[in-house]
Amino acid sequence: MTDPYNRPDGLLDRFTTARGAADAADGLVHIEVDGTGDLLALDLDPRAMRLPAADLSAAIRAAFGAARGQVQAKLQEQLTAEPPALPAGLGPLLNDLGFGAQRRLDDLTAAAQQIADRLDRLGGTGAR
Repeated sequence: MTDPYNRPDGLLDRFTTARGAADAADGLVHIEVDGTGDLLALDLDPRAMRLPAADLSAAIRAAFGAARGQVQAKLQEQLTAEPPALPAGLGPLLNDLGFGAQRRLDDLTAAAQQIADRLDRLGGTGAR
């Protein structure tokens, strides 16, 4: 079955197949993550259990952060080399939506300015 969230250009596949891995505590902790940030592997050497809880926790966080940084760097490189393409027809549609939104914002700004001007005139005559 196909993933309904995967785009035709395979963007989701890029994230789910990218991998990053790192070790901490002199190799006693090993972490592997994918490009979505999912934890794929957490391997603890039995000797890691001898570490104080705070040290083990810090080692896990350090390895996770390093693995995540590694996979993010890989994805950044991939996406820079081969940027994802918008589905056909989406670019012009987004441009039209942007222009339409800008026109509405301009209209609202003009209406707000007219109201402010009227209030200034009303306030100016009432204060005298």
